[in-house]
Amino acid sequence: MIRNDIYILFIYLVLITISTIIVYTSSSYLAYVSNRPDFYYMLIHISKVLIGIFFFILGYFINLNELKKYTLYLFAISILLLILVLILPSPIAPEIRGAKRWLNLFIINIQVSDIFRLSTILLVSFFSRYLLEFKSYLLMFFVILFGVFLIAIEPNLSTAGMISLIFLISAFYVGSHFISILTSSIILLSFGILGIFSFPHAIKRFSSTEAYQVLQSKVGLAHGGLLGVGIGEGKAKFLYLPDAHTDFIFSIIGEEMGFIFAVFVSILILFLVFRGILIALKLYKNNIEFSTLAFAISINIAIYTLGHISVVVGLFPPTGIPMPFISFGGSSFIVNSFLLGILYQLSKISRL
Repeated sequence: MIRNDIYILFIYLVLITISTIIVYTSSSYLAYVSNRPDFYYMLIHISKVLIGIFFFILGYFINLNELKKYTLYLFAISILLLILVLILPSPIAPEIRGAKRWLNLFIINIQVSDIFRLSTILLVSFFSRYLLEFKSYLLMFFVILFGVFLIAIEPNLSTAGMISLIFLISAFYVGSHFISILTSSIILLSFGILGIFSFPHAIKRFSSTEAYQVLQSKVGLAHGGLLGVGIGEGKAKFLYLPDAHTDFIFSIIGEEMGFIFAVFVSILILFLVFRGILIALKLYKNNIEFSTLAFAISINIAIYTLGHISVVVGLFPPTGIPMPFISFGGSSFIVNSFLLGILYQLSKISRL
């Protein structure tokens, strides 16, 4: 009897349970000062979690060979959405904190870069053989670079960098020629440096003038110690730490549940990545496309997790990186759930 990797499902359910608790405790005061019920953000989060679970199930049951047929269409749609979010006026494409990243569909706000991230992972995976030849590699690279450029000018340099890393690491895994990877890396690095100096907010985030968030995050982590101050007893969420339920939720985990529990959550996610890479290696000889898909999904989770934690502990400037399956639900949570559902299906195919 062929079984799925039960670890994937178990960890997913544990993480969204932890997430719901932390989102509530980290957002209750924000809801209170906004004249809303304490559980306002938690209820929104739960609704997104339910949508995410639906997409996890969809990812598990979807026919991957059929999905491949529509990957190019999905990628083209994601590029179109990236263009629309830049040119459409409010309230359809609202500008929040000087950035245009979201499409308001009234039922749900979609961060269109998440759709592009999904389509990039599918494109790189299902057409991984094209990464082996220099000309076809460059063609795929420049097509993806165009989307990355659109994300960068929203501006959203961190997400542009994350997607670039997913592409480069996946290309390395497939076995792309060193010259191909080196060439694209130099181009991306050049654009990254240019982007940092092109946007004043990016330069400030690399200086001490915007270290307040990181400082408060570190204070929260130090306050928590090994075992934490207790759920609901943290101080950072009382508006000392902006975006506590999204970009700095790991700090709330550390403060209220302690260093040991924060490490436990990190290990859970990284073990998920480990299982994904095992699935990828198991599939490598028989199906390079499915193998690359499992690997790209795993690297996607790893990069965002390490990126979020790096911001929280001050190793990287605050850039708005959500923690997979933990941060306040949205399009990122839904996309990650769909991808994890696909990984769960691949675990059955790999007979792991």
